Amino acid sequence: MNTSTPKSSRGASGSTSPLLNPVTLALGQNLKRHREAVNKTQVELAYDAEVERSRISKIECGYVNPSLLALATLCYSLGITRPVMFEDITMTMPRVADGGVPCRTNQATLDKPAQKLAGRRLMLN
Repeated sequence: MNTSTPKSSRGASGSTSPLLNPVTLALGQNLKRHREAVNKTQVELAYDAEVERSRISKIECGYVNPSLLALATLCYSLGITRPVMFEDITMTMPRVADGGVPCRTNQATLDKPAQKLAGRRLMLN
């Protein structure tokens, strides 16, 4: 019997975080469009950018948020710049305090006590 949670509904503790939002979806669409424009498969792009093929798929589907360095490498492999990768992505994300959705389970928010910061202040005094 398979009791695992489907990938699309895994939380931050699973291998795929629930980042499906307009920004990651738009970035994924742009990546796919630029990859197809240079006639590369996901496997070819992954090899050129030194990442796993499944990572390319997850980025294109909007499931993961690639790091700035990963994006720079992908852009290099596609022969484009980072600004070109972000063309037509104009939306922004509100912070959690303004109704935005947390990006991860340990996201810092204004309603959480600053325990670590308070502890550091005590150690400095």
